[in-house]
This record gives sequence, C-alpha cells and structure tokens, in this order.
Amino acid sequence: MTTVLPVYGAPSAGVEGKNLGDEMEVQIKGQFKGRLLVKNIVAPVTMNLEKLQDFPEDPAQKILLGSLPFSQTGEFNARSEIKGHAPFWPWIPAVAEPPFLSIVPPKNIPIISWTFEILNPEGRTIYRQRSTHELPDVLLWDGKDSELKFAVVDRLYAAQLTLMTPDEKVTSIPGDSIILPALAYSSDASQTIEVSLSRLFDKGAASISPEGSLIVNKICESMRERGLRNVHIRVAQKDTKLAEQRESALVAAVRKALRLPVTQIEHDHVADVSRGEIAALWLKSGS
Repeated sequence: MTTVLPVYGAPSAGVEGKNLGDEMEVQIKGQFKGRLLVKNIVAPVTMNLEKLQDFPEDPAQKILLGSLPFSQTGEFNARSEIKGHAPFWPWIPAVAEPPFLSIVPPKNIPIISWTFEILNPEGRTIYRQRSTHELPDVLLWDGKDSELKFAVVDRLYAAQLTLMTPDEKVTSIPGDSIILPALAYSSDASQTIEVSLSRLFDKGAASISPEGSLIVNKICESMRERGLRNVHIRVAQKDTKLAEQRESALVAAVRKALRLPVTQIEHDHVADVSRGEIAALWLKSGS
C-alpha cells in the first residue's frame, strides 16, 4: 500500500504572503492487518416436507435448525400429530424378486461371442447364457441355480460377462454380487417367500430380531397390497425344538400384523434344510 501526503515545511524568510512552505511528496509503505469476520451461514428451511420421508428423523428431536411444526403439516406422512414416544419405522427395503442380478454390456465393441455367468461362493458356474449374436441391452439373472434349482438366501452370488473379440482375445467383466436375506417369487394369485432364520431371529433364540421385525412388516405389507389373505408358514431347521418355538413366534407376529383369523393361517416345522435353515411362507388370495 502506497500513500502520498502533501507535507509543508516551516515558513521561509521571503516576502510576506509568498512561499508559505515547501511542498514535498512522502511515500509511506505498509501492510494492512485485519480480520475478516465470517458468521455461520444458515440456509433457509425450504425443504419439501414430502422429501423428508426419504430421510426420516426422530420426531422427538429437532429437524434442521428448528423444530418442525408437525401439527400444521398433516400432509407429512399422512399424520396430523406426532407424539414424542410414538413408534417411527424407517424405510424398509422390499423383499427381493427376480431379476436378482444384471449386467449392462459395453457398447460399440466388436465381438464374435459372449458368455454371461452367475458364480457360486466357490467360483463355480451355476447359471450360464452364451451366444454368438449381438449383445442385448442388459443381461438378467432370474434366480435359476443348476445346483439348487433356484436361488437361496444367505448365499453369495456374483455375475460375470466374458467377451471374445475377432482377434480371439478374451475379456472378463465382473458384475455385481449379492447375498439375499429374503427372496420372493410370485404369480398372479400367489407368492412364495423364503427368509433366512439367522436374519429373522436372534441368534440361538426364538425372539424375532430387529431386522426380522422389519422383514415381517414388509411381508405383511406385500400381502395387503396383493390381497393375499391365506398363508402357510413353515420353519425348516435341524433343531426341531427351537424350530417349533420359532414357528410359534413367527405365526404370532404375522397374526398380530395382519389380524388374521385362525382359519387363514397354517403352520408347521420340518428338519429338511436342503434349501438352508429358512422360514418359508406360501401366500395366496382368500377364498
């Protein structure tokens, strides 16, 4: 920083009224030191209330920087009032249905053949689709398993695409992998759901786990949406005593959620674990 100031000296002995002072230029160089005060920036609350359902908060806590007046926003989650200790369910993922895995092939690559495979945890192929024709837009796996006939829960599956180019070079493209806690396959008037017992119940106990509660609620939600009112529940587990206890606990949870009469729910337990230790639910429309 440079500042120019006019400086006047002492009067000289000249004629009175003339040469009252000598004028000089003085340059002062320095550096400004100061602080820039930045306050907290608070964004205005302009969030669409409907979007808050994607990121649910504890209604007893403040949302953003201030409490949200729920009593004035009845459209929020279709509720006009929320009490501090009211149950608040987070978003529940849907029970997986086919297709379980997919791969989008690369574009504009000349090939002479391709192979789409699903691998089991040991790396063996349990599903294969191959062709010398043009690649489709997407390759899908609907759950066919050469070892177990159909996909099972708690088992790792991985997708892979292999391409052969005109110069006979082979390229392998890995896809996604998946482990299913529950799966479903449906028809117009029925649905079969298989759930892993290790996800559904606490370890070594007949009490339903927190994750299991979410799965049961999602299954019951699917039954209501499809109009399926009859259900047969089967627990498959080697420990028959524990299987019987878990059977009773699961039946009680489903009956409580759907308020089903005794005539619309059947149940049993078996020691056959060829598809793993699971709870199988066969759902169909009411008569």
